Amino acid sequence: MKTIFLFLLIAFSPCAFAQTTGGLGNANDWTFPGSINVVGSESEHGEMDITGGSPYTINTTNVWHAYTGFSSGHLTSKITFAAGKTANDITIYATHSGGGETKVTATAAHGLSVGDIITITGTTNYNSIFAITDSVDDKNFAIDKAWDTNDDATGTYALGSHFIIGTDGAGDYFVIWTAGGSAVAADSYEFAIYHEKTLDHKIPRKYPNNDVGAWSGCGLIAVSDTDVIWFSVRNTTGTNNIDIDEIQFVIHKL
Repeated sequence: MKTIFLFLLIAFSPCAFAQTTGGLGNANDWTFPGSINVVGSESEHGEMDITGGSPYTINTTNVWHAYTGFSSGHLTSKITFAAGKTANDITIYATHSGGGETKVTATAAHGLSVGDIITITGTTNYNSIFAITDSVDDKNFAIDKAWDTNDDATGTYALGSHFIIGTDGAGDYFVIWTAGGSAVAADSYEFAIYHEKTLDHKIPRKYPNNDVGAWSGCGLIAVSDTDVIWFSVRNTTGTNNIDIDEIQFVIHKL
């Protein structure tokens, strides 16, 4: 009976033992688990959320809008949070840095810094995701787009709520969000995690008129120190707004 029990224990416990073999006809060596080493005092993680949100303005079809309005909580030492902002006061586009960049003029202080990632919507030639290359002055900033002579003289820029990975915080992270909300029209939306200017994960959600529904997403991303992680939404079929009533967005270092 003892022999049978030992055989079953070995055969059905692959997580408890590691086997090495010396080749055909040689004896097997079994390695049993040793001590568990804990590295650091806590794992790096962060959470941002929205509770009781309001309709978020979508002004351009099939273009990503950086999502703002999050609050933060449960941040560890190597992750910081920024709430972001949305402003619809762009008045001029012009050449900058010898034509290698485009200068954007707004009517109010922008508060943007070099390296910030923004979306611009509501234009003809500038609906995209850009990095800030120069914080020229309080009402002017430059983006990483070569000047193409087009002055659309309008537009909305958004710096999404985001996590900033701090010094020595680089590595692989598990990201997950769970959300619920509604839309006033039967449109299709996509929700996504962005890492810097890279789309890492997205999911679609089609709404019947005035439907309230839930959705979620998750994935793994590899980040470097000072990288930003943010949340974005786009309406792929129209320009009707989306109301995210509740959302929890969590990152956790592996």
